[in-house]
Amino acid sequence: MRWCGILLWLLLGQGLAAAAVPIKVELLDVRKIWDQAPHNAFTDLIRWNDRFYCAFREGRGHVSTDGKIRILESKDADQWQPTGLASLEGYDLRDAHLSVTPQGELMLLGGAAPRKQDNQPAPTGTFVSFSKDGKTFGSPQIVINPGRWLWCVTWHNEKAYGVSYAADVNMPYLELLASSDGVNWQSHVAKLFGEGYPSEVTLRFDSNDTCFALVRRDQIQGQPSSAFLGPEFNGFGGPNLVQIAGGHWIGAGRMHDGGAHTALTYINVKNGTMTKLLKLPSGGDTSYPGLVCCDDTLYVSYYSSHEGKTSIYLAKVIVIQAPSEISAISSPDANNVFGAQANPTKDPIGGGKGYSRITTRKDYVVKTYEELIASLKKATSGQVVYIADDVELDITGKEKIVTPAGVTLASSRGQHNSQGALLYTNDLAASPMILADGNNVRVTSLRLQGPDQERRTEQMQKLYEQGQYYSIPNSDGIICEHPDIEVDNCELWGWSHAAVFLKRGASNAHIHHNHIHHNQRSGLGYGVCLDQANALIESNLFDWCRHHIAGTGNPCTSYEARYNLVLENANSHSFDMHGGADRGDGTDIAGDSILIHHNTFRATSVPAVVIRGRPALSAEIHHNWFLHPDAQKAILQTNAAGNMNIYDNKFGPMELLK
Repeated sequence: MRWCGILLWLLLGQGLAAAAVPIKVELLDVRKIWDQAPHNAFTDLIRWNDRFYCAFREGRGHVSTDGKIRILESKDADQWQPTGLASLEGYDLRDAHLSVTPQGELMLLGGAAPRKQDNQPAPTGTFVSFSKDGKTFGSPQIVINPGRWLWCVTWHNEKAYGVSYAADVNMPYLELLASSDGVNWQSHVAKLFGEGYPSEVTLRFDSNDTCFALVRRDQIQGQPSSAFLGPEFNGFGGPNLVQIAGGHWIGAGRMHDGGAHTALTYINVKNGTMTKLLKLPSGGDTSYPGLVCCDDTLYVSYYSSHEGKTSIYLAKVIVIQAPSEISAISSPDANNVFGAQANPTKDPIGGGKGYSRITTRKDYVVKTYEELIASLKKATSGQVVYIADDVELDITGKEKIVTPAGVTLASSRGQHNSQGALLYTNDLAASPMILADGNNVRVTSLRLQGPDQERRTEQMQKLYEQGQYYSIPNSDGIICEHPDIEVDNCELWGWSHAAVFLKRGASNAHIHHNHIHHNQRSGLGYGVCLDQANALIESNLFDWCRHHIAGTGNPCTSYEARYNLVLENANSHSFDMHGGADRGDGTDIAGDSILIHHNTFRATSVPAVVIRGRPALSAEIHHNWFLHPDAQKAILQTNAAGNMNIYDNKFGPMELLK
């Protein structure tokens, strides 16, 4: 783990960045969800067990002796019900923060100040409380004595990390703490930083185990502003940040340009800039946002007094991403290279013999299903569970193969003429065979054979007319709902729904150098299917799928497809994005962005690309080679028009790739 590889407050440039950013946000809705106490403030938000939880302080005023932590619960973030109230005799409880422990419990953390009178300064410590059901919380217990305030924690690899600061002007430095249970804390870095007056810190980890810190620094004792960002960001109260699909970071906190308000920002961790995206309806006493990205929406809890009484608000914000940047093609004349022949990866399209990234690490070598399951239960992030080259495992009737976060499931397809281990099932309802159960899972160099390679066109049509289409179960090879899955150098076939199904939450997926074929059930039959996910899909060999790539078209669904070779056999168009008319949701939305470039399409009996609505950002289709005679035969947009750009493609016969 690379500790605090970037401290955002040290990297962000002076003032507000004006550069273009790759996302935009739109406020969908904002509503007051609580105002029962005289003063309601300092929020956090989490989604746990398919419900939203919002925690915040109630008291007589901004600083008072009677501070308690209220917890609200909601199924839909619209209707909220109180579910818990934490209090501790003799302490003002403040600044609630919610997290989930490795044991699956909801952890409430906050400040605890032994205040004797309202508006009286007091050293603040930290309390914790735990709940197994979101309704009953244990009695708050002090875990950091008053004088140092552990303001917020983040769990990562079964440990909690947080930064404490001086809860008065003495000892004005940050200390990095760690804990395995959330109760007993040890110093990890005794003096992390101590210039000016740093205070509230939120830590977040990316999929590469790099820790990012967003830190508040305030003016102190008449000194010039200690905020590196200039006056707009001085006192960036309640700093919070979240990584969204596409790897982008959104920050939130209090800003001061035009008066105090709560705002969302775009944080570029590569070049150290922060750009304001949206001022939320707010003013006066305000800030301390909680952030949850779920479905197509960023949910933001915060408090504000802009309507008079200091109250709790919940905003729903849609995040729209621009198409990903095109990687440079290793050719001095890139603009004149068309089709999959542009492939700069130096690995064969479809993988197999000559593929260079076959893993040599083998932490566990297995030959039976029982050994496979046992090894996956023991494997930890960074380890490889290797299925021996000549093994054929019948998974029929067995439980799905659950691959934990950070673990690689591998064999040897393409190495020394090996086909790689084969996993197969005859169970029509196998969905999935492999479940990626966390971030950063890799499935590589395997063969995964599903139970049904048939189209079943007439049968499925009759069942559809009878309203019984799903009376025959369907199957999926790999399902993922987590960021940064990689599926490479595999052969996947016989899956009636999808060989790879990327569901909500599967951001930054990389599906590449696979041979994907014979996934073709009528009405389904996808090579790669995306629903509120995004992926880079490159250098694959596709054949005999109903749609080789398909998206539900729901907001937050995007993909880039490049250097793929589509062979001749098809029963419907090759690359797809559904639109609102297909979902019947009253919109014409066809996902966020679709980028299709440098692919070769040989299947001329069907269109190559059909976008069935209007993308929220755009569909960019260029530098492909279609064997179709013209663009009208190769590319269609149905149900709506707009946000689609087609340019610099080739049509007609070419020297076919072998």
